[in-house]
Amino acid sequence: MRIATSSRAARRLIGTAALAIATAFAVPSLSNAEASAEAAKAPGGIRLSWQDFAKDPAKVASLRKAVAVMKSRNSADHTSTVYRTSWEYWANIHGYFGPDSPFGTVADNTQGLPQQYLVYFKGIQDTTPPDQVAKDVWANCQHGTPWFFAWHRLYLLYFEKQLQAAAGDPTLRLPYWDYSNPAQLAMPAAFIDKTYVDGSGKTQPNPLYEARRAPGWLTGKATLNGSSTNINSALKLKQFTAYQNYIEGRVHGYVHCTVGVTCPVVDMGSVPYSSNDPVFWSHHANIDRMWSCWSNIGGHQNPDTDAFLNQPYSFVDTNGKEFTVTVRDLFNGTIVDYKYEQETNCARGAGETLVASAGSTVALAAAAVKAADQPPNPLLSSGPAPNAPATESLLAEPQPLNAPTQPLALTQAKTKVKITMPQGGEKARLQAFALAPQNAAATETHLILEGISYKAHPGTMFDVFLENSKDPKKRVQVGTISFFSLSGAAAAKHAEHQAPKTDDFDVTDALREVAGGKASLSDVTVSFEATTGREGTGEKPTMNADAGLTIQKISLMVQPAQ
Repeated sequence: MRIATSSRAARRLIGTAALAIATAFAVPSLSNAEASAEAAKAPGGIRLSWQDFAKDPAKVASLRKAVAVMKSRNSADHTSTVYRTSWEYWANIHGYFGPDSPFGTVADNTQGLPQQYLVYFKGIQDTTPPDQVAKDVWANCQHGTPWFFAWHRLYLLYFEKQLQAAAGDPTLRLPYWDYSNPAQLAMPAAFIDKTYVDGSGKTQPNPLYEARRAPGWLTGKATLNGSSTNINSALKLKQFTAYQNYIEGRVHGYVHCTVGVTCPVVDMGSVPYSSNDPVFWSHHANIDRMWSCWSNIGGHQNPDTDAFLNQPYSFVDTNGKEFTVTVRDLFNGTIVDYKYEQETNCARGAGETLVASAGSTVALAAAAVKAADQPPNPLLSSGPAPNAPATESLLAEPQPLNAPTQPLALTQAKTKVKITMPQGGEKARLQAFALAPQNAAATETHLILEGISYKAHPGTMFDVFLENSKDPKKRVQVGTISFFSLSGAAAAKHAEHQAPKTDDFDVTDALREVAGGKASLSDVTVSFEATTGREGTGEKPTMNADAGLTIQKISLMVQPAQ
């Protein structure tokens, strides 16, 4: 298991110590274009969106058969090769509960959780790897490291082989939950019902159903929040690390915490259990597609350093035999045998540019969380940040709009803080940049939340809004803070999970919108509002009052446009 939660985690590598080197490497130059071109030639090599996958009942039947067969193997002898092709075994490759697990035991993960969440852990037991192969391949998920995208792509690729073998269908491909499309925010219907009627008219248990999801999903009432799944702004990011950090920390974590009742509760809200839910795979297929979307944009480059590409990972094949591949294999055309139905022009809206439209609340609500404050990771690139801004002579480095703030404790479901912006002199000049019409100034404004930390898991997410202090109706959601991480004693065993993190939201257009066309603002309000992430259910989030959740510093920074 490799996992960290800080937004600066890519500089704090966890795992293979030999890679923690300071040597500079070549500027990245690889993309997925060649692999995708080859995949297009492969029969059945297209991963479809769920809405199109579901149009063919034979495809849905094949997927159900595969999942049911894999689940039936859970009871096989745990030292057998058959068990290595089971649902449980492949879920454990991502993570598991147990005394030998880096994620800790069930007791570790339930310590300190509110009583109402313990029911979700009922029936889940600790386990131990039955042999050396399991010790090699279990609990290897990558979070907060340079290999988040790469490891999960390999994981899905070889899991898909298991599905094909279990179904006896070499054309079966993982469909993706296309929730970046605002018309697809509801969970695909095939996952919701306990039973289904098969081709012969018989009612069967639905292998895609998971009872531990939040109740709103089980009734079909819940949907995701379209603001939190909009990646238009993220697709503009030039650096691989910045984009990967955004996708992992924002939409990836948000969906995990929203499908489960909350983080860190099973099912999807718990790192070591989430891969047991069949919808996990369609969620991660979409995350993988987002990597392809970014890679296929001109000028976007994936890492090409040896330290990145030579990273090895082990899995088991459809015969239960262990094998090892490296990240390099993802790029040399030898193993990637698929492409996605839509992996170019992935921005929301037909004909829409990657820049959010001015004045569009829905578009503006997806904050572009960038890693612009992070120096390039030497494992990924030694080159300078791309796209040197034209306004460098005006803003040599980011400048604060606001006066210094005091640490802010989030102890209530809603907490507001007024950010004072001094007037006159250099600050007036900065405001002129920040509030100028969209095309009049080549600058960006970022809301930076530094030193986000907690003593116990908050048990909720927080939507973040900018408001006009004098007219609170002028408000825009700029992002969501999620905590897809460990809890209780499990987190205590891994200090990196509670290390303070920094969240960085692009609020360029949002600030202009709340200003209402005015050329200056004396202050602006930042509102933090607890949320389940689910729309349409009327649920109220449950916050852990003893979390000790604190933000050390809040800044509005003006910087040259990226």
